[in-house]
Amino acid sequence: MSEEADDAGHGGPAARGVPEVALELALPSVVHDYPAAVLLVETASGQVVYVNDLARELAPHVSLPVDVEDWSHAAGLQVASGDALGASSTPLSHVAAGDPGSGRQVSAALRSQATRAREALWAIGIPLLGAPEPLRARSLLVLMPLRFPDAVAGVQAAAATDRARGSVLASGLAVAISDPTAPDDPLIWVSPSFEQLTGYTGAEVVGRNCRFLQGADTDPEAVAHLRRGLAAQETVSQTLVNYRHDGSAFYNHLVISPVFDAAGTLTHHVSVQSDVTGQVVAARERDVARADAERAQRAQAAAEEARAAAEVAGRFGRLLLTLSESLTATVTLEEVAATIGDVIATEFGATGGGLLLPDPTRDGPDPQDAPVGPAAARSRAAWERDEPAALATRTRQAVFRADERASLAGASGTPTRAASAHLPLVAGHDVVGVLFLHWDRPHELPVQQQDALRALARYTAQAVQRATLITERRGTAEVLQRSLLTRLPASEHLQLRARYVPAAAGEQVGGDWYDAVALPGGSTTVVIGDVTGHDMAAAAHMGQLRGLLRAYAVDRRESPAATVSRLDRALAALDLEGLATLVVAHVEPPGGDGNEDGGGPSRLRWTNAGHPPPVLLHADGTTEVLEGDPELLIGLFPDTPRSDRVHLLPPGSTLLLYTDGLIEHRGRSIDDGIADLRRVLATCAGCDPDELLDHVLRELVGDAPEDDCALLAVRLPFAAPAG
Repeated sequence: MSEEADDAGHGGPAARGVPEVALELALPSVVHDYPAAVLLVETASGQVVYVNDLARELAPHVSLPVDVEDWSHAAGLQVASGDALGASSTPLSHVAAGDPGSGRQVSAALRSQATRAREALWAIGIPLLGAPEPLRARSLLVLMPLRFPDAVAGVQAAAATDRARGSVLASGLAVAISDPTAPDDPLIWVSPSFEQLTGYTGAEVVGRNCRFLQGADTDPEAVAHLRRGLAAQETVSQTLVNYRHDGSAFYNHLVISPVFDAAGTLTHHVSVQSDVTGQVVAARERDVARADAERAQRAQAAAEEARAAAEVAGRFGRLLLTLSESLTATVTLEEVAATIGDVIATEFGATGGGLLLPDPTRDGPDPQDAPVGPAAARSRAAWERDEPAALATRTRQAVFRADERASLAGASGTPTRAASAHLPLVAGHDVVGVLFLHWDRPHELPVQQQDALRALARYTAQAVQRATLITERRGTAEVLQRSLLTRLPASEHLQLRARYVPAAAGEQVGGDWYDAVALPGGSTTVVIGDVTGHDMAAAAHMGQLRGLLRAYAVDRRESPAATVSRLDRALAALDLEGLATLVVAHVEPPGGDGNEDGGGPSRLRWTNAGHPPPVLLHADGTTEVLEGDPELLIGLFPDTPRSDRVHLLPPGSTLLLYTDGLIEHRGRSIDDGIADLRRVLATCAGCDPDELLDHVLRELVGDAPEDDCALLAVRLPFAAPAG
C-alpha cells in the first residue's frame, strides 16, 4: 500500500487474494478488560510491527519495526531465575510462534525511579491462522500480568480453542492490505478497526490508493520516506498527519510490510495503522515541561563539560521534572516550603534556605542575615534595602554570591552565611517572594545548577501564587460561613452549644447551618439544616433559608410542621432554587408554652425534612434515636405534607442535632455512622455540652473532615433535688 502523492487512484481492480467474508473477531474480553501488552510479530522475520500503549511503556525507546528479541532485551524481560529471557531455551521469538502453546512466565521491570520491583507476566503467542492470507504469517503476542489470574486463564483458553484468531484486528489495530501488482497499489481489504479509525467504509476505499488519507498538513517528507521504503520492498514505518472521512486530522503511526510468495515475488502490502494523537500531544507537553532541564543540558554540551558535569545536569533535569509534579499537588504555603526544603539541602548542598514572602502587616526591619526558616515572612522595609533578597525582587533577576563574608563582616552578631543564592518568584506581573539558599562557606554554583535553580524558582512561583490564592479564598469563605451562623441565645432553662467544622478541602464553605431562637413563653426553636452543594452558592442559599426560618419562628405561634410548610411555599413563590434537608424543633419547658405536664419533663416537638434523625443522650448514658416516617426535603414540592412528632425530654438529657458530615464518610453507611455516634455519645454522659461536642468531633471527624459538619447540643436541666 502506497502513500505516494501522485494520481488520485480512485479506480482499481476488485479485491484479490482476500475473500470478502466477515472475519472472526472474537477477541477475548480479558484483553480489553485487563492491562495486557499486545505485540504483532511477523513470524518468518521475527519483526515486531505493532505494539499497543502498554507494550510501548515496557520498551519506550524502541522504534518499529524491531526484532522481537531486541524488543525483549529493551523491555528487560527475564525468566524466574533472573536471567534474560533471550538467553533461555524458549526466547520470546519461540513464544510468539506458539511454543509453548500455553505460554510461559516472564517478568519485566517497573518503569519507576522509586522502586526496583518487577511485574510478573504470562507471555503467550497466538498465530493468526484464521486471518486473511497476508496476515497468516503473523502472530499475536500477549503479555498479561499474573496478578490477574482469571485474565491469564482466559487468554490461554482462547489460544487453546483457536478463538483468538484475528483478535488483533478487534483490539484497536487497524489493518489494511493492498495489491502492489495492480496499478497504483490499490487497497483490497481493510479491517473493521480501519473503518473505525478513518471513518471510511471498506466499500468506499477498496480499489483506491491509501493516499486519500493525506491532506494539507501531511508532511511530504514523511510520504517520501514511505515511498522509498516501498520501492526497496522493505518494512517501513512513519508517523504522519492523516485525515478521517469527516475531515478531522489525527496522527497516524503507520507500519507497512511487504509480503512475498514462495518464489520471492512481492504479492501484497500489509499496513498496521494506529491513532497516536494522544501520544504525540503528550510528548509535546512533556517537551515543554522538560525545556528548562534541557536548557541546562544544552549549556553543558556547548561548553563540552566533562562526563561528571553531564551526569549532574541529567540529575537536575530529572529533579525538576519530579519537583514540577510534586509542586502541582501543593495547596498551602507550608506544603510548598516542605516540598523544596529537602531539595535545597540534598541536591544543592546548602546549609539552609527556603522561601522569603512579603508580609504587609510588618513594618520593622529584619536582620541582614535572617531568616533561615523554611517559609519566613519579610517586612515591607526589608524589600527596600540593598541586600540580595531586595535586589532579586526589584530587578527580577537571580542574585548569586559565591563569597559574601566581607560584606557581612560588619553585620551585628555572627553571620550565618558565607555564600548565598536569591531567586525572585515571578508569577505573571508580580513578584510573590524569593527562593533563597545559603552556605556556611564560600560556594560557587556551576552554570547547570544556576539554571536548575531558575527553573525551580519558576515552578515554585506558580505554586506559591496558587497556594496564596487558595488560602485567601478559603479565608474569605470561612469568614462568610461563620458570619452566616447564629450566636446562640441565652436561655434560663437550656444550655445551647454548637460547632461548625468546614471540610478540609475545597472552599471551606457550604450549606450546613444551625440556629436557635428563644420564643415568648419559654420555648426555644432549634434548627439544623444542610443545603445541597459545597460552595459559595450553597452558602448564599443557606443564608436565605436561615433568614426566612428565623422570621417565621417569631412572627406567630405555630407547630414546626406548619413553619416548614410555609417555608416550602415561600421558596416556590420567591423562585429560590435549591434543595435542603433540615430539622425544626420546639423545646417546650415543663408546664409552659402548651406543655400541660406541669412540673414534668420538657417536651420536644419537631418535624424532619429528609435530615439525619436527632439523637437523645440520657443522663445515665443510654441513647435514643428520634426517628419517624421519612418526609421529603424542602425545595421540591411546595405542597408537601408535613407532620410533627412529639417526645418527652427527661431532666439532664442532651439532644444532639447534626448534619450528615458527622456520620457519613467514605466506606461507612449512614446507619453505621449513627451507630458510631451513639457509641461515642454513651461515653459522654458526664460531660458538659462543650466537652461533649469536642469529643464527638474528635472521635468521628478528626483533623481532616471530608465534608462540612454542623452540630447543635441542647442540654436539659437536671431535676431539682426532692425536699
